[in-house]
Amino acid sequence: MQERRKFIRRQADRDLLQRYQALYDRIQQLETMANADESRELRHKRRRTIRHLCHVRIGLPIGFQSGRDDIWTVEQLPIKGRLLDLSAEGCALFTHQTFDIGQSVNLNIEVSGGRHIKATGIVRWTKQLPEKGGYATGVQFNRMGEDDQKVLHYFLDELDRTIGL
Repeated sequence: MQERRKFIRRQADRDLLQRYQALYDRIQQLETMANADESRELRHKRRRTIRHLCHVRIGLPIGFQSGRDDIWTVEQLPIKGRLLDLSAEGCALFTHQTFDIGQSVNLNIEVSGGRHIKATGIVRWTKQLPEKGGYATGVQFNRMGEDDQKVLHYFLDELDRTIGL
């Protein structure tokens, strides 16, 4: 009889330990989610601040041929747009025109202090925003001068130091 009581108590202890472990794991999960939400909010705040500091001029290279010559002329078609997000690898833009994925665009980004960054990028994604009447477009930089890279990295480091303020 006493052996049975010991077994039942040990089983009850094991069950209690399992419930405690499950509860502890759930608490850890919720804390991780809360930290991720705070991190997401911080990134969103940084992006929002960037929108106020940067201006962008978007040039769409257009090639055309006149007459029967084999000579192509390439010109820049200016597109009105706004910079939504900026990183060392690329940026997000808002425009009223849609771009094709894989399309090349030329960017002239003005950051704080009147500094300019000239880059060429490839459209990687586009998303229609009907409530805003336009499109969000992700551009990956594929060509940027060394000086422009330095300006970009300095600007991003400055944002990290000041949290975008």
